[in-house]
Amino acid sequence: MGGAVLLVGALTQGCAGGRVMSETEFREHLRLTQEAGEDAVRGLGMVPSSIVDRREMANASCKDDLGVDSEGVTRDQPRVTWAPDFSGRGAYEAALETLRDAWSGQGLKVQDIAAPGNGEPGAGLPGVRTTNDHGIDLSLRPDRYSGEPTLLADGGCVRHQSYLVTWE
Repeated sequence: MGGAVLLVGALTQGCAGGRVMSETEFREHLRLTQEAGEDAVRGLGMVPSSIVDRREMANASCKDDLGVDSEGVTRDQPRVTWAPDFSGRGAYEAALETLRDAWSGQGLKVQDIAAPGNGEPGAGLPGVRTTNDHGIDLSLRPDRYSGEPTLLADGGCVRHQSYLVTWE
């Protein structure tokens, strides 16, 4: 029994892993997340502020894992999405190539995202993704609910001092 308790304790602590960012570091991470997405939007010849869709911090899978954080520490997953409007499939596919070329040109590894199947939102529209040098996931793909093209900057699940931090 004692071994089982130690195993559960070790697993729980392992899930809590990663260093804890200070408030200043977390604010910088928010800035870098938004900036990475804005750069991708600008690379498509669009104005980021005109097509920003939403900014969010909460993500159930980030908050609900098995990790136990010390008092004063919380987890958030900063994500910003933009809703670019393409004139048609050809324009969307050209945007994928533009991002693929730009990200490859920065030395980033670019991955293709398979298109959703028939009957699913965004059926037939592939996507593209990368992770930048700051660990921020960037992608252009169909939204899983609406099927509309969505550019996403995802800062990942981050542990930080739990001050009230919001998007500026």
